[in-house]
Amino acid sequence: FYVVIPTGFVALVNRHGRYVGMWDAGYHVAPPWISISHLIPRQYTVYDTPVKECPTQDNVMVTIDVTIIFRILCDDEKSVYNFCYRLGPDKLDKMLRAFQEEAIRGMVRKRKYNEIYDLMDMDHDKQLEGTKRDLNNHFNEYGVNIVSLAVTNVHLPKQFADTMQEESIWATRDEFNKLQQKFKLRKIQNDELEAKTRQKSQEDLAEFEAEKDAVVADKKKEFNKVKAETAKEIAELLEQQKADELSVSAQSELLVTQISSKRAVLEATLREQGRSESSKMKIEAETYVALKQADAEKAIAENKAKCTKLSAEAESEAALQMASQRKYNEKMRSLQQLRALSENKNVCIAGNHKDNVVTQLVANMQQGAVMGVCNAMMTNENA
Repeated sequence: FYVVIPTGFVALVNRHGRYVGMWDAGYHVAPPWISISHLIPRQYTVYDTPVKECPTQDNVMVTIDVTIIFRILCDDEKSVYNFCYRLGPDKLDKMLRAFQEEAIRGMVRKRKYNEIYDLMDMDHDKQLEGTKRDLNNHFNEYGVNIVSLAVTNVHLPKQFADTMQEESIWATRDEFNKLQQKFKLRKIQNDELEAKTRQKSQEDLAEFEAEKDAVVADKKKEFNKVKAETAKEIAELLEQQKADELSVSAQSELLVTQISSKRAVLEATLREQGRSESSKMKIEAETYVALKQADAEKAIAENKAKCTKLSAEAESEAALQMASQRKYNEKMRSLQQLRALSENKNVCIAGNHKDNVVTQLVANMQQGAVMGVCNAMMTNENA
């Protein structure tokens, strides 16, 4: 089993009819012995009730509409519990109505009927802050917070309302007529001032134009004078420029001729110097080459002598090495011959062995082989 607490509400939970806690909005598991006793809204609540038959200072009965905005402090479980089980909506309605009537009647009693509409202005709203503070001091214990307290409307008896309306209309008309008269007078004054200002502006403009025309004429005269002087100076400058150009041209031609002659002399001098330097360098190069060739031939001869000497020394050392080699080869050939004789079964060697063990062994092996062959042949013949 489960229950759903709507969004914007909190719920008081009972188990077997006894309070056990508070649930927020959402899904909750709820066995059959769990029940929801109260749903408390989180949003603000508007409490709007009129206070009727309020006597003014001059004993005129008026009706005042008062709006109270409050909310339940749902974040505090103790406050919610106090509101539900100690106060409740009925007691809250009665207590709010009682406090409201007491406060409003006290304020209305201090004013006359023609001042009663002042209860709806902003200054009076500030005066209601004290009343709101007193209400919160009393209701916060039960989890109720008064957010706003305001007078929204005032109802007078019809005859007093009509009288006040007529007085207000006549006062407004009188004020309108006074303002209209002031407006017309101010308009006339403004028109006169505008005409005077326009005439003064036109006169000032004409005077200004006359002054500026004279200034323009003077400036034109000065301009023409400057223009003529400038043309004269330009003509003089052009003549001077032509003369300077001719002078510069003549000087340039003379300078070019001088430079050309100097260049020819310098080129001839440099050419002769180059030729002499070239001949000198050629002779020096040939001499240097001859010297280097002689040095090279000398070095070649010395190197050849060294090579001949080294070859002779190498051949001498090789001869010594080859003597040992030849001796070794001779001994190896002798040994190979002896080995061949020893391996030949058809040869028998006899003679003085001079106690040479190897020779004796070889001879014995050969003798044994020969005897074996003879014995085999004799056996075959007997058979």
